[in-house]
Amino acid sequence: MYSITKLIGFLLFIFPFTLNAQFDLEWSSSSTESYNTLGWIDFKKSGDIWETRLVKIDYSSFTIMTSEYSNTAQYSYNFSDAERDAGYLIYSLGADLTGDGIVEFYVLAHYGSVDNPRQTMKIVDVTTGTTLFERDDASYYYTYSVVWDADNDGMLELSFAKYDYPSMEKYVYEVYSTGVAASLNSEPIHKLSFKLEQNFPNPFNPATTIQFNLTKSANVKIDIFNVEGKLVKQIVNNYRKTGSHKVLWNGTNNKGVRVSSGTYFYRITDDNNVQTKKMLLLK
Repeated sequence: MYSITKLIGFLLFIFPFTLNAQFDLEWSSSSTESYNTLGWIDFKKSGDIWETRLVKIDYSSFTIMTSEYSNTAQYSYNFSDAERDAGYLIYSLGADLTGDGIVEFYVLAHYGSVDNPRQTMKIVDVTTGTTLFERDDASYYYTYSVVWDADNDGMLELSFAKYDYPSMEKYVYEVYSTGVAASLNSEPIHKLSFKLEQNFPNPFNPATTIQFNLTKSANVKIDIFNVEGKLVKQIVNNYRKTGSHKVLWNGTNNKGVRVSSGTYFYRITDDNNVQTKKMLLLK
């Protein structure tokens, strides 16, 4: 007598069963200029679930659409001249600091010379345009900010570094209490399968380290571009496992020639996501 396993195997041999994926177009964005950025973020919380929205960054503004599959703008943040000079560096904080169930964002701005700009940082509520927190002191260069429970007291803290400006020789970390319970925002609320860190040191000469963290293994590329959008060098193009990774850029192009001083952009991509940050090479 056949066992059940053998019987199933016999039936599958006689009546082969295949399961084919069905690729039906679900949605398409509107046509977007190549120098603009489209992506998705977790934007609004409903119960324990974060609602995903499509976002767009262009030369003038950061726009949040009405849903994950929508080309209709609901909220926009208009960049100042100094924020445009910084390269439209606006990012999700991954936390709701105002109690409205909507994530907050931080924006970086550059002042002073192109070769050695002074960076400022502010946190904004994009739904109202209100500035919640800002650091802008002519004696300091401020890094991007991070929200987390730094001392495990159950409350979220805001932390960042500030460098002596213009020397950039010393820095200190500052940590601020937000008054928001960590239990409300215990997980980073974005769907990127990676996080691209700010290169260090920045500004730099002759080399800088770029760190990225993968939440899942993926084929990863990291490309470096000049301010004209031309590819300078590809420093990563391979499969990387889950975890933290560091790569060094020594300031050379794909031909091994050292590039000139100035502003450069480094971009990480995997199969589904793109993230770009800015760095400054000084000589």
